[in-house]
Amino acid sequence: MSQAEEHKPAESAGMMAGDSDSAPTKPIVQTGPVEHHQIGEMAHFLKAFGRNKEEVVNTLMASSLQIVGLDDVKKEYEGRWEKIEHRVETAINAFFTKKLRKQDTFVQLAEGRFALIFANMTREEGQARALELSRELINLLFGQMPGVELISVEAMVLDVDLIGDLESFENLEEVIEYFQDAIAEASERETTQLKEVEEELIIQFRSVLNHPKQFISATEVVFALRKGDDTTVLSHSDPMLSGSTRTRTDLDLMALEKTGQAMREMGRKGNKPIVFLSICLETLANAYCRKNFQDMMNRLPDYTKQHLILNIEGIGRGIPNSRYRQILTSVTPNVLGFSLEVDKDWDCFHAISDLPVRAIVASSNEQDDIPWIKNLILQAREKGIRSVWRNVETDEVARLAFKLGVDYVGGAAISNCQDNPIRPFSIKRS
Repeated sequence: MSQAEEHKPAESAGMMAGDSDSAPTKPIVQTGPVEHHQIGEMAHFLKAFGRNKEEVVNTLMASSLQIVGLDDVKKEYEGRWEKIEHRVETAINAFFTKKLRKQDTFVQLAEGRFALIFANMTREEGQARALELSRELINLLFGQMPGVELISVEAMVLDVDLIGDLESFENLEEVIEYFQDAIAEASERETTQLKEVEEELIIQFRSVLNHPKQFISATEVVFALRKGDDTTVLSHSDPMLSGSTRTRTDLDLMALEKTGQAMREMGRKGNKPIVFLSICLETLANAYCRKNFQDMMNRLPDYTKQHLILNIEGIGRGIPNSRYRQILTSVTPNVLGFSLEVDKDWDCFHAISDLPVRAIVASSNEQDDIPWIKNLILQAREKGIRSVWRNVETDEVARLAFKLGVDYVGGAAISNCQDNPIRPFSIKRS
């Protein structure tokens, strides 16, 4: 049974559109049929993004957001949900009105599901923005509510011909059906794509340098595709890793299983490296996925508790301490601790002060990201928390990380990937 079938959440969707010269648009939550001229206006609006369908598709980015686990929360608030539901709907409208640009819009498909259209964004940018919005939305709606551990958000990219059929729609129900079909197709396509590369998909280990101590004491798990004698490491932004929540969760479970096998093969004796295993925030935020992850962790060798650190990606601002606790508590007994890979301008050290967070992680080799990463590293040092800089690809960025005194530095500039983790060793010159 799929994750969506397990929770059977109601669905809702929305569409964002607008011209840079037009007045700001407000999110539209449509509860009934609309006049045909409104559909025509929508098609006309989309045409403003290009002279033909190809140009439009290249300048618009569609995504779907779904609140997963809503039925479980309804049970938790049985008898009071009608009042809460109205408050939630109002908050959603206010959220999208504030967060979306005037050239974006959304159309509600059903409860808990939103189809989003972003203007002038690449696939990668739209994907990242959809995921960012999903995390902010869930914190806003349920951040302090009992039962929030049952809630998560799935983000999915929809590769749809946004203008091809709009003019033929008679009412908004047909538009909604169009997006629901696109969601189903996207889900099926991702499942198929993952199966196609399943036999070629492997994990490798890349050594991480503890530069202050001149010691290779850690390793990070990375995904790679192996075809015959050729092995290609997947980049941090690869669609397979940055795609839908469901696909990423499947990959995280696979990585955990294979990491456990590799650590088991190292045996009980001898020094072992600290292993950074990166997983998506939503893998632990979703109650159903978190249980699967916890069950698999319970089968790992006992000594992984002294060597495994879960590096949780996608940590944005605004997550309350209670939410961190709900996400981390169930797996805490099975790991050495956690590191948090944070988004730009994250500074919420107060929210993690009493949690087993071993390090704060930045992941980028882009020049534009260096100022905020430098600031993050300095803040972490002031708070007495270790810093990690991942995905360092050039000698220039590596030297900067060393100069700043980053505790752990990893990436292609530091080490190649190996099929098995390497035991710790010193790189001090004799």
